[in-house]
Amino acid sequence: MSEPQKARVMRKRRQAHLPVGPSSIALFRLGEQCNNACPMCSNSGRPEAFHQGRSELLQRVGFLESQGIRRVVLTGGEPTIHRGFWDVVDALRSAGIVWDINTHGRSFSEDTFTDTCIRRGLKRAIVSFHSHELEASCIISGIDERGHQETVEGIENLIDGGVSVTLNCVLSTFNQGKLCDYLRFCSQLFGREHVTKFVFPSTIGKGGSWDGIQLSFTSVREEIRAVKSLADELGMEAQFESFPNCILGDSDSRNMGRSGFGETHYLDDITGSNLYPINYIEAQLSMYPERCKPCAALKKCCGISESYALRYGYEELLPFTESP
Repeated sequence: MSEPQKARVMRKRRQAHLPVGPSSIALFRLGEQCNNACPMCSNSGRPEAFHQGRSELLQRVGFLESQGIRRVVLTGGEPTIHRGFWDVVDALRSAGIVWDINTHGRSFSEDTFTDTCIRRGLKRAIVSFHSHELEASCIISGIDERGHQETVEGIENLIDGGVSVTLNCVLSTFNQGKLCDYLRFCSQLFGREHVTKFVFPSTIGKGGSWDGIQLSFTSVREEIRAVKSLADELGMEAQFESFPNCILGDSDSRNMGRSGFGETHYLDDITGSNLYPINYIEAQLSMYPERCKPCAALKKCCGISESYALRYGYEELLPFTESP
């Protein structure tokens, strides 16, 4: 048995049931089908999760309404390519449910599509954009030059339309060492009103074995701290997901995972008939070595995954001590 398995670990305690309230937001997956082919895809890859029919999705809208959900984030795969996308949007609006979207952005390169989404209530979008450099972007997202350009144009159209945009940049060996350049590029092309979120890669999904995301915190620590400083210098909002606070060098930084974006519940993507607390799911997937117990940032920290601990151990984690 390896040392990480022997070491005593802690997990945060979260309730397995969370009542729905006025501020609750549900993550609503339309299926895992996608016209990108990201080698690091974090989706499950389960055949039963790949596609849900239009009638099934409309039933799920009814379930969400019955549970009191008043806001959702549509996600996939890529939600905009589902044939029932507009039917789902219209059903949500009829139910009085506000909708946001998690997307690769390519559909929004069409002005008409973007305008229609905005007219039908879209106000927030998370867009996957992992590199400003064409070659790296194509590799990371499994697209060609046209796909890269569509993503860039989609981001521009969303921002120009007044949609609140968060760019989602997952670290890999293909954008490592170029993150500050990426931030400057985004500042120059898209302006400074959008949010840029840098994400340490997850190895849990179907793309978890891809060599491009086999990174340690030590290998990216100095660069991610430089990105954080540059964002402050440029007057941009940068967020960070799945980086322990000690790696960021900031005991006050808040992890911006799913719950950080505001989602409180996850709609079961197979049955469509259960809502799970997202903070409970995140707590189940994260662990903390006992050495982190006195850390001043423990309540805010995202911890690390079990798979990461088994591969790299815990030595990188250096707890913050309370100020004297």
